[in-house]
Order: sequence, then C-alpha cells, then structure tokens
Amino acid sequence: MKKILIIAVLFFTTLSFSCKKFLDVDQVMNIPSDSAITSVKDLEAVLMGAYDGLQSGDVLGGNMVVYADLLSEDMKVAESRLSNFGTREIYNRATTVQLSPLRNMWAAAYSSINRANTVIYYIDNNLLSGTDFDNVKDRFKGEALFIRAIIHYEIMRFWALPYDVNNPGGNSQPGVPYRSQPTLSGFDDLSMARHSVEDVYSFVINDLTQAKQLLSAAGINKSSSRASKMAATAYLARVYFSKGDYNNASLCAGEVISTGGYSLNANADIQKVFQTSGDVATNESIFQLVNITTDQSNAITYNYKPSDGSQALFSGADTLKKMFSTLDIRRVKYISVNTFSGYISITKYANPPSSNPAYNVSVLRLAEMYLIRAESDLLSGNPAGTPYDDYKAVKSRAYGTNWVEETIDASAMLDSVRLERRRELIAEGDRYHNIKRMKMNERDNVPWNDPSLLFKIPQEEMSGNPLMVQNP
Repeated sequence: MKKILIIAVLFFTTLSFSCKKFLDVDQVMNIPSDSAITSVKDLEAVLMGAYDGLQSGDVLGGNMVVYADLLSEDMKVAESRLSNFGTREIYNRATTVQLSPLRNMWAAAYSSINRANTVIYYIDNNLLSGTDFDNVKDRFKGEALFIRAIIHYEIMRFWALPYDVNNPGGNSQPGVPYRSQPTLSGFDDLSMARHSVEDVYSFVINDLTQAKQLLSAAGINKSSSRASKMAATAYLARVYFSKGDYNNASLCAGEVISTGGYSLNANADIQKVFQTSGDVATNESIFQLVNITTDQSNAITYNYKPSDGSQALFSGADTLKKMFSTLDIRRVKYISVNTFSGYISITKYANPPSSNPAYNVSVLRLAEMYLIRAESDLLSGNPAGTPYDDYKAVKSRAYGTNWVEETIDASAMLDSVRLERRRELIAEGDRYHNIKRMKMNERDNVPWNDPSLLFKIPQEEMSGNPLMVQNP
C-alpha cells in the first residue's frame, strides 16, 4: 500500500514577502498526490488530517476562542501576557498583514478545508471502489462537509463584517473565499474572490444540511469524537441564530433537545463537559475536539487558568461580580471572586496538576441549544415556544437545591434569557460574536460593525491571490 505523500515546505519570513501563493504553501502540506490515495485507509487518513487541522490551537482548538475573548467586554486582559506582533495588536484592534498568529490561523483553516475537499473530491468522482468504500463514503463525505462548513463560518466571523440580522438576504459585504475544490498540486490556480457574507452563509447551511443527511443515512446520529447528524443539526442552529433566522434556529435546536440523546450534566458536575479526554464525553457534549496526552493541542485552558502558577491571560471583568448570584454554582465553577482583592479568576477550565492537560475542546453542548431555542422563540413570536422552560433548564441546573421558581414578566423574559446566555457561555468566545448579532457596542464602546474589529488578510494571500480584496 502506498503511503500518503507528505510534501515538506520550508517557509521563511523576511521583510519582503514572496509572491508565491499563500495557499500553495500551506494547503498542499500533508495532501496526498493523485496516485497516493489507493484505499479507504488512505482516504480516512486525509479525513483525520482535516480533523487534526480543526483541532489545531490555531483554529477551534484554541485561538478562535481566545481571540474572541480578547475583544470581549466580559474579560479583563493581563496586558503583560500579551505578545508583541501578535495578541497585543489583536487586543488593540490594530492588526496588520504580517501578524504571525493570524497568518497561522488563516493557513491552518484553509489547509484543513483543503483536506476536507480532497475527501469529497475522491468520493464524488468515485476514485475508489469496492465494498469497504461503499460502506463509508456517506459518512466520510458527511464529515468532510461538516468540517468545510464550520471552518469557513468561523473564520468569516473574524475576517468579515457581521451579518446584519435586520437585512436578511441582503448582506453583500465581503466574506471569505468559500473553497469547495481541492488543491492537489502546487501549480493549481488558487485565485478566488471573496464571496459575500450572504453567500458564505448559504454555502455553510447547504453543506451542513447535506452533512446531516449523509450522516443520518450512515447511521451516525451521535458521536463522542467525530461529526454526527446531531452535531450538524446543532451547528445549523448556531448558524441560523447568528444570521437572525430564528424560526430555523429554534427548529434545529429543538431537534437536538428532543432526541433524548443528550442531557445537562448535574449541578455538581457542571465543569465536566470541559474536562474530558479522548473518546470520553459527558451527556451534555454534542461535538468536541478530542485530545489525548500524546496528541494534545488544546490551547484554551492555559490562557484562563494556568496550572503552573503563572498569571492567566484572562480574568473576569468587574461587571461579572453582580452577574452571578452567590447561590449560583457557576460563581465558583466558572468564575471565582477573591473576597479580599476582588480579582475574578476564570475557573471553568480549572486544570489538574499537569501543566499540559489533555482536555478535549467542547465546541457544542446542550446548554447552548436550550438558550438558542429560548431566545429564538421569543424573537420569532413562536406561539408554541416554551422559552421559560428552556431558560429554567439551564438556570435551575446552576442553582441546584437553591433554585426557586421565578415569575418573569413577558417584557423582561428576553433580557433574562440573554443574561443567562452570558453567564452560561462565559469564557467560550461567545459574547464577542453575540454582541454583533444584537448590534450592540463591543468593548470600549466600539460599534458592532466597526472595521477596526476586522482581521487583516495575510500578506501572502494578498500577494498570491490577485482577486483578493483587503479589509479596510
């Protein structure tokens, strides 16, 4: 059996950048040649490479959460921990085309997309055959479509102006290139203009919908370590919610909730969804990125709660003290307020003694589905909705035996649900993006659609793609 051909690339950073296409350099890495994929095992190895890119600390395994919280109003940042020519510029909303962290994020994202596209290409063109291939092609294609969709969606949230929920169908502002064909050679023409934000959302939804259908046909309704029908459904709920399609957001979130395949962890175990390793998953987890001791790329935990005694990059903003009641276990399990100094540490990712914990990365969990459905039903006016019950499911879990039924006026229900979302999803990178959906000001009263929030497209991409247009 021929092994996957690994193309080694030497990448030098100098004061003047090469005009070689950026994606030629990074997307071709670890992509097999046409003659190298000769078996299902080879094809699965490429698919695992796509997962590996997704798991990367440059993508959903770290920086996509960390960078969102750098720009969030709920986090206080230890500026001494910021790196020059990197996180400091992101924090100050002054990114440039030469920032290595953003170049790495862009490269890792599109490299993973390219691997997913390679899997889809081999399946769509029937380049393999046999019973083994027939048995796995629906699952593999569903997983590859899932990966392609969510990476495009996540990078667009940093490199494009947000979707204006009051202008459905009319979001023509530049998004990101939505690449659906593989780069199998360093000589392929990678010129591609940025698709509009509207188009990217449509492509993401189409890919996730098809992934859901294929994974359902393959019988993969739930998985602790890979994409599944319910993971695609939950991501659809998140995507619909962020574009203000509240009817579909509610339907998708409700489908996940009603399957009965998931349940909220108990009050005492509220942190466990963030502290599993390998194929272990709690009942609350819908989709997670797997880490084990020998393959560990979780770049989130150290920034919030270092286990080596060093100062955390993040602590809580002062506003959090009033946001969590002393009866709420999340005041201990998600944050912790020092009685004397008032310092608010983030404890959601509290580490074990190891300085490099092999924690999985929780990407989608049931609590978010309850909160999406509650707010979506309120905003859409769904007469069959039960927003209080969904709100109660999350909040009563946090209060445990301290829970007392609440009487909330209809006019105050939306604010209550939104505040609950802010509490529950603290330190998960959600607040920054959610502020944009609600069209509120970000940290330092920066408008939700201010161009200073946009990341600059890397210089290599600008030099190698003549159709690319830079952010202002």
